[in-house]
Amino acid sequence: MKHLNILVVDDKKVIGDFFHLTMGYYGHNITVAHDLPHTLSALKDHQFDIAFMDMVMAEHDGVEMLKEVKAIKPQLAVVMMSGYSLDEKRQEASRLGAVDCLKKPFEVDDIRRVVKAAIGEDI
Repeated sequence: MKHLNILVVDDKKVIGDFFHLTMGYYGHNITVAHDLPHTLSALKDHQFDIAFMDMVMAEHDGVEMLKEVKAIKPQLAVVMMSGYSLDEKRQEASRLGAVDCLKKPFEVDDIRRVVKAAIGEDI
């Protein structure tokens, strides 16, 4: 099993904690960013295999952030996350290159499924 570098972008600490506890347990490297400046800094400083980005955050629109992320790292596999039913935003995110969208709350098996589909790695 390959150890992945995973970027998690969410303004709620509990989501970052969830990834640290679950994916970190399997030896994956987790970087958490809570806003656009931290996300852009992380992308400049590190190579990531996959990113998980919240679609709705207090200070930033996830789809707008996706545009900026894809402008910097067009090949990065990005999975959007949302606790809301945002079909229009999901469609726009898909058009911008998001590989999937996880509905919150999700479980470890959901993460494993989208990682396998997005980058072909079992985690």
